[in-house]
Amino acid sequence: MSDEPEFDLKALLGIVEKEKSEPTPFAKTVAGALEKAITSMRAEGVIEVEDANFEALVAEVTNAALDSSSLKRLLLRVVKTLIHSDLVEEVYGTDEEISASLRPFLDAV
Repeated sequence: MSDEPEFDLKALLGIVEKEKSEPTPFAKTVAGALEKAITSMRAEGVIEVEDANFEALVAEVTNAALDSSSLKRLLLRVVKTLIHSDLVEEVYGTDEEISASLRPFLDAV
């Protein structure tokens, strides 16, 4: 007999999956800020996004932001994601204009 405790692998995996599926308060805050930012950029004509792609774009950009290695790199990562996303029809702003549009929303995070 071993002195090691036995683990219920299925129960442990269930806990891990539940934690993955529930966004943290920080993730919710970031997603809300980016949703507002993308809405604003669409209204200002900085980017063009079809209504059908809006929610998916917010999710894509939020995931990129949350995967950033630091807050300093977060803005750059979001800008690059917006520019290269297949969900964005057209980008009319420069990197600097997109950064300037995003900054007020991300500063609130």
